[in-house]
Amino acid sequence: MTSPSFSDNQNLESFVPVYDAIPDKWDEARPFIVEQLKKISNAVNIRQIGWFLDEELLSGKAFIPGSTSLSDLSTSQVFRQVLRKVIDFGPLPNAGGKSVPHGINFDANFTLVQFYGAATNPTNLIAIPIPYAHPTSSINTVALAMDSTNVIIATGINWSPYTRCFITIEYLQEL
Repeated sequence: MTSPSFSDNQNLESFVPVYDAIPDKWDEARPFIVEQLKKISNAVNIRQIGWFLDEELLSGKAFIPGSTSLSDLSTSQVFRQVLRKVIDFGPLPNAGGKSVPHGINFDANFTLVQFYGAATNPTNLIAIPIPYAHPTSSINTVALAMDSTNVIIATGINWSPYTRCFITIEYLQEL
């Protein structure tokens, strides 16, 4: 038995199917309708959720199946749910480091998927992505990291006029 190719596998499609013909007899229509409702539910459920909140929530993303442990084959084909949390970091630091607690359960099952942010200077009407690599000066770089308790931003110069900074963390809580 061969596995279906990516393009042939409707389980991985993200578009809601369109059908214009349902069987006339209920005995044939019922399983057809149930199958179509499953496809619609799956297509809706894997859409990225537009909520960016300061609490842990499902992102609507599903991460590749499989465990890195070969001893646990029971979850090897199960997609893992990606969680999202936004951290209101406040002003960027003045030539140094700043830590803000993230409140995420960071244990052996934690896996970082995406980690990014942005900062705005509302006085000069300038914004930058975080992390930020200045095109000509490495001292102007804004570094982003996280440990088991904090989100950490380090700067080489004064970036404190950037008073609005939000960091988005997307992660897995299962292997």
